[in-house]
Amino acid sequence: MTKNFFKYIIITLISYIIFTINIKTTAQQDILEIRKNYLEDKITNINEIENLEFQTEEENIIKNLTLFEFYIDKKSIEQALQYAKYLNSFFPINQLVNYRLAEYYYNLKNYEEAVKYSEECVKNDSRFHEARNLLANTYYILKDYQKALKHYKVLSWFKSDKEITTKLEYLSSQLGYNITTNGQKTINFSKIYTSTLTTNSPYIKVGISTKDNGKLIKIDAVKFYFSDDFEIYDDKNKKVIFCKGGIDNEWTILYRTQQKFFGIILNNEKNKELKIKSQYITIKPLSENSTFIIKEYKWFKSSFAVNKEFRGEIIVKHLKDQIVVINNIKIDEYLYSVVAKEIGKDKPQEALKAQAVVARTVALYRKNNNFHKYFDVCCGQHCQVYDAIKSETEQTINAVNKTIGEIVTHNDKIIHAFFHANCGGITSSAEKFFSNKEYLQPTYDIIKEESHTETQNYEIKNFYYWYLTPPKLLCKDSSFVHPGVSRWLRVIKKDELKKFLNSKLATVGKLKDIIIVSREDNGYIKKIKVVGSYKTITLNKEHKIRNIVASSLKSSSFIIEYNKNNDCYYFWGAGWGHGIGMCQSGACGLAEQQKSYKEIIQHYFKNTEIKKLY
Repeated sequence: MTKNFFKYIIITLISYIIFTINIKTTAQQDILEIRKNYLEDKITNINEIENLEFQTEEENIIKNLTLFEFYIDKKSIEQALQYAKYLNSFFPINQLVNYRLAEYYYNLKNYEEAVKYSEECVKNDSRFHEARNLLANTYYILKDYQKALKHYKVLSWFKSDKEITTKLEYLSSQLGYNITTNGQKTINFSKIYTSTLTTNSPYIKVGISTKDNGKLIKIDAVKFYFSDDFEIYDDKNKKVIFCKGGIDNEWTILYRTQQKFFGIILNNEKNKELKIKSQYITIKPLSENSTFIIKEYKWFKSSFAVNKEFRGEIIVKHLKDQIVVINNIKIDEYLYSVVAKEIGKDKPQEALKAQAVVARTVALYRKNNNFHKYFDVCCGQHCQVYDAIKSETEQTINAVNKTIGEIVTHNDKIIHAFFHANCGGITSSAEKFFSNKEYLQPTYDIIKEESHTETQNYEIKNFYYWYLTPPKLLCKDSSFVHPGVSRWLRVIKKDELKKFLNSKLATVGKLKDIIIVSREDNGYIKKIKVVGSYKTITLNKEHKIRNIVASSLKSSSFIIEYNKNNDCYYFWGAGWGHGIGMCQSGACGLAEQQKSYKEIIQHYFKNTEIKKLY
């Protein structure tokens, strides 16, 4: 009898667990089905939805979002605001709530309220371009031209269309200055930090006349100043000329293509031009503490203002019909700037040190493997962002100096390291770029529910909840991570998206659908289809997927909703960047938990060692 009793208890318990799981699963499917019906404008009885009760917070969030949007569509603002209040603390859903409220008040011509809600969107995510555009337009109508100009200028960096250009020109005339010119800047040299710690640092050649994608800017002349005296050498390392430095001596080096020689000119005195036949010339300062300022590049009569101050030497190479300007600099002094530009100067010291080691590894790997033809690394995102002296800080200098010579290795070889701003919770393997690497496998930045410090492996069971109601993450729940970095939203009118795709992608005709064909386990999209009335286009490259909209998406990790009620596409996304290697936001989260820079590096690069190279 005892046996049968225990058997009965076990069967009953199992049945209850299965029943509970089924209820929960059904509830999740129900709320997502309700959400789908709303998006397709198929809601018939809103009262039924209001009376539904769900077991989990994530289900109730989606319920409240759906009810908010239903009422804002109907212009029932009092009911909409009730649900907006509940949703206010849930990011990124509150971004959609604030954006739709801003639109609502803008259309009512209640511009003060429109400013309040659109400002909140932009404060949370500076790349929420649609919200910024609405904010700029609102300030424009309010005749607050200074603020309107500020936001239109930001928009022009990403999307300089005719409307924005016209408004920029009008605002500049109203405010009495020309925003399209850089103006003459006063030349001031910095007092730089030098250290004996960098004595053995190898030199690295940085292409500084390059675009962000690593390609060369077309130039034939460069204007510059040196803080101290310097000498110019030819390609045989023979000294050609001694030159005076200082703010009163502006030097120009140009290449005469037809005559095939370099010209060196002081203070635009062309009648005193010194001619040198050489493949390249090197400009070497006589003082260790000397710096130089690149004032501008020229291409025939066109000028490109630079106004950046650098350490080290200048190398100018001539190609067939142009020149390349290179900064020859100690790698650790190069890193003083790179660390600040790549992760930010205000991050925890251990995260800065991790960035220094990884950035040094990236630079030396690229140098050793000849990634570029004329120099070791470029100065843009293609390699690592290098902005010279103005980006250096005491914190980044300390981070580099405390890790002098350290690199990441695997099997005693320097690794092909990657890093990105934010992984969204789970990093990618390197398969999307090249053959698999053992040390570049998915890493989980999901924090265990019962712990504040430990991370756990995680399977994304429902991508909708992953993007809209994410779990606790190292790369999200940190005081050093801005809200719009780990999760983000873009809201784009269907007609605007159709115009962009037809002009930039292919003539697809009327936009019928966007279908996500396949994705990685962590959500990053592998393949996506754009279905048009004329043509269907398939995209399977990360940068092309991210450029499916104007002012590209932060990552290829997203889901798409089309809302028939307002004729808009919602792109709900996670992370920023390609997702491979070290997540910089996650590094900050780990540092906040008192992890050392070595622990941070080995969290993201499995089975590696940190070795001192010099």
